[in-house]
Amino acid sequence: ILGGITVLWYLPDPISIAHASLAQIVFCLTTAIALFTSRGWQQGLSTQAPDDGVLRKLTVATTAWIYVQILLGATMRHTDAGLAIPDFPLAFVHLIPPHWDPKIAIHFAHRVGALITSVLIVATAGHVFYHHRGRVDLVRPSILLLVLLTTQITLGAYTVLTEKHYVINSLHVVTGASVLVTSLVLALRVHRSAI
Repeated sequence: ILGGITVLWYLPDPISIAHASLAQIVFCLTTAIALFTSRGWQQGLSTQAPDDGVLRKLTVATTAWIYVQILLGATMRHTDAGLAIPDFPLAFVHLIPPHWDPKIAIHFAHRVGALITSVLIVATAGHVFYHHRGRVDLVRPSILLLVLLTTQITLGAYTVLTEKHYVINSLHVVTGASVLVTSLVLALRVHRSAI
């Protein structure tokens, strides 16, 4: 309903951003329901959560930050800041933009957010591979997270370089949602004993 109203009434950016934010929450809830009602979860085929406080904190921080990054992306998309910085990987042939306006700030925040997301995902996956490499239920989503991250960074670059080609841009949005729910699944499996 919110999406339809946004399109029909050309509502302001905050309404469109709220719609994008709510869509991600609904997708996460749907994924959690699918996980909780799966045969493996119900029959306890996955082993109990590891006694690893660091991993629990990492998975929560990673999932939360990915959601923030998606909100930054939605803000960029709905404020038409997607091409505010027209080159990649640099920003106006500099590491940091030489001049600023609100759209450039939003776009640059999304790029910095992508860097933070990358560090968190690599740290989480690295922790799983080092401390829990025998846990297939944790290793598989960690590998998928790394593959999706690589795909997402590539699509983000091509979104800028193709001047927001609609197919590339759409795939970037879909892959972002996939990164979020994969991180959520990993976090839920790590926290299984508390659920």
